[in-house]
Amino acid sequence: MQPQPLRGRSEPMERALAVIRAAHRHGSGGVVLVSGTAGIGKSALLAEVSRQAERMQVQSALGVCDPVEQVSPGAPVITALRAGREPLVTAEHYERVVEAADEPLLLVERIASALESLSARKPVLIAIDDVQWADRVSKFVIRTLLTRLLGLPVVWLLTTREDDADVLGSVHTRLEQIRLTPLTSSDLAAIAQDRLGHPPDARTRRFLDASAGNPLLAIDVLDNLVRAATQGRPDTVPEEFGAAIARRLADLPGASRALVEMVSVGGRALAAQDALRLVAEHVDSGRGRPLAAALDSGLITVTAQTVLPSHDLVREAVLAAMPGRRVRSLHRRLAEHHLNAGQALLAAPHARAAATRGDAAGALILIAAAESLATASPQDAGDLAALAFRTVRPDQDEWLGLGRRCLSVLCQTQQARKAVAVADAILAHVDDADLVGAVESDAARALWLDGRLGELLTRIEPVLAADSVTPAVGARLTAARALANTRLTAGDSAARDAAAALDAAKACQDKDALVLALHAVGEAARNEGRHQEALSSFRELRALIGPVQLAEEITSLQFLDRYDHAQLLLDEVRSDSRHSTRTILPALHCAQMWQDFNLGRSDDAEATARTLVDLGRQLGSGVYALDALIVQISIELLRGNTQGAADLLNRSSQLVDADDGVRDPGLTVMRGWLSAGRGDVAKAIEVVQPVAAGAVSSCSYWPLWPCWMGLFFEIGTAGANGAFAEIVVQIAELAAARNPGVASFEGVALSLRGRAKGDLAMLAESAGVLARSPRPILRAYGADVYGRALLAAGQRDHALDLLDRAWDDYHRMDARVYRDAVQRVMRDAGARRAHWPTAGHRPETGWDSLTGAERRVARLIADGHSNRSAAVELNVSVNTVGTHLRMVFGKLGVQSRVQLANALHRTEPLAPSD
Repeated sequence: MQPQPLRGRSEPMERALAVIRAAHRHGSGGVVLVSGTAGIGKSALLAEVSRQAERMQVQSALGVCDPVEQVSPGAPVITALRAGREPLVTAEHYERVVEAADEPLLLVERIASALESLSARKPVLIAIDDVQWADRVSKFVIRTLLTRLLGLPVVWLLTTREDDADVLGSVHTRLEQIRLTPLTSSDLAAIAQDRLGHPPDARTRRFLDASAGNPLLAIDVLDNLVRAATQGRPDTVPEEFGAAIARRLADLPGASRALVEMVSVGGRALAAQDALRLVAEHVDSGRGRPLAAALDSGLITVTAQTVLPSHDLVREAVLAAMPGRRVRSLHRRLAEHHLNAGQALLAAPHARAAATRGDAAGALILIAAAESLATASPQDAGDLAALAFRTVRPDQDEWLGLGRRCLSVLCQTQQARKAVAVADAILAHVDDADLVGAVESDAARALWLDGRLGELLTRIEPVLAADSVTPAVGARLTAARALANTRLTAGDSAARDAAAALDAAKACQDKDALVLALHAVGEAARNEGRHQEALSSFRELRALIGPVQLAEEITSLQFLDRYDHAQLLLDEVRSDSRHSTRTILPALHCAQMWQDFNLGRSDDAEATARTLVDLGRQLGSGVYALDALIVQISIELLRGNTQGAADLLNRSSQLVDADDGVRDPGLTVMRGWLSAGRGDVAKAIEVVQPVAAGAVSSCSYWPLWPCWMGLFFEIGTAGANGAFAEIVVQIAELAAARNPGVASFEGVALSLRGRAKGDLAMLAESAGVLARSPRPILRAYGADVYGRALLAAGQRDHALDLLDRAWDDYHRMDARVYRDAVQRVMRDAGARRAHWPTAGHRPETGWDSLTGAERRVARLIADGHSNRSAAVELNVSVNTVGTHLRMVFGKLGVQSRVQLANALHRTEPLAPSD
């Protein structure tokens, strides 16, 4: 016989099981999202589907989200791994997963590796109840695993009270959405017959109709009827659910009632002995009787020596029946209990619920939890820190110390607006100059990360002008000002300020000041195009604070044409799980994206750019969105897709939240390039001329990039603007002088000067120098320019050899605009090449629609590689493999890795080689 709560649920159960059967038969994964109101039967459906899956030899794991445990990072997913009679992972692997709970990216990696291994043997079902209460880390883990495990026989069964669960994000696998609706009258009658042992009479049916098709409420109505009949009151009208629960609670003896209240406020499973200890003052003698009476009431239940509410609806009804003061009192007691046990994260939600203005003890619990969460769940940590600060009053002894701790957490979690609000509140109540300076230096750190540099300077200048702080605090503020000025003032001025700040920091030996000053020196050197100096500063910074600025060091190596060394650092850091942190990993993705873009791996660069944007959304940080956007726009323009580039530019204001001084230089270059791509050369010159003209005194390194120099020169010559073209040549020569021996800089300078002078020998030299550049677009540019010059000079054979070389480099990096231009020049010269016809636009679906990078990923995954092993093989990140794999599945129309292997077996032998 079907369990009572599942009466009328055959159709939704069959839909859920169909997804699991597909995983079993075809190796495909999927998501089953079950939604409905509380008590409608979601949990019962989840439990029954899990039981059925086990009978189908599917490995199952069951987790549950809890409103009280929302600040316990990843708990629902982590605990599911060891749930049930046959846990999915060993105790040893589980410990490794738990150790990673405060590092979401590392947590995903360890869970993914376990599920990849398990699903290779047989399908896996991860069932998680009540995801509307999932914490931020759990949502991040689920969203990321959905992408990471794409095509594997892993099914997610999630229940929620909400129709649209934001836990899913963008789903790229099969999604079955099931909305549980109220039971029909016949279903309710069947439940009544199961419960009563006979068909319901008309009176019972009327009472059942009042349950509005909710199975839990219907069962409670029936239980009330049975209870009334047993007590000799067969004509008693069953109470409305909430009132019935309140009456049941009120009828309990004092100790049992206190126990039910404590368990309901606790929300999660409590050890029975702990629960009884917490209500000890209500227990006169013996501890078994209160527990027995509470269990008999049906309001709580016991499992493996722990007590918990019998159902969420019951818990909510108990809480509704309790006075608010009583609820807060029990939350306070639970907070103290967990804190005394060293469980700050479990104490935090209770402290939050109990918090009232002036509650210093509760505020201290909140800030302790915030500090514990700062790495794992920054948004939650910031929320708790802000609440802790609001909870205490300025006249309380704890206020200032707690405020400084709150400010530190908010800066660490990059929540600039909240950090500045706390800093302002502190500053309004203190007069000590050193304290004011220290608070302002903390606020400056937050404002730098948020790109609000004008505000940073406005706050710092008055404190420095007062000249009343200690040398250490003054050095910090001076260094913060210098760092801001690297984005706001001319390069040489910013460099002088940074050098002075470094001298001051060294003089007082203040570590915070040294960190800020070294960062400023590195930024200023890079903005001036002095990349060896920048590299030295960033390396010194790494020796001081570790790899936080490692991405800046890698970028400096890239500017110096040391791409092999840059890749070695990227590989080292990728293999070291310690660097899978929220603050470091996005920066490293950004460095890898530029590595791929500059080396002509457009597909990988584009995939990493998408990954970077997704990662920023998931981690709550958009710091690198500007870089990702510029790479995406550049790729579209290289491919000749001006409309796609324009669409991305239009989205720039939504993606990047920073001062114009931070945003404008790179985006201005993109606007000028777009205008040139659309044939509006006059507009292009108007846009980029201020950037190029101010390059020598720029507060950004964008205008000094060697690849932009060629672009600027082309725009100037196309517009017959010799003065602008000459400025560009001078800038290129300046950049080359500041980076001696770097082929990319020296070759571009020679090429532009050679073109300006019409000097064929100089163009020949430039082509030879650029041939040593690791950047394909610059190698192609050197050969392209020299080849055209030779063609004009009548040296056709040598010219066509060079143009062939340029065509190949342009084609490999998918720079279709430049490739097609070279092809036209060669055709006009009477040349034809057999491979040219294969360079047309790709179709939208099928094997031929895949890019080279996507084909490489497809082959490895089809051969049985995991995302991790494919990433190692291809020397890219796991996230990039996942991004490519989503595109492969969509273009080939497959849903599993087995189907992918079959599709490649049928298709690839007929496809041209890459």
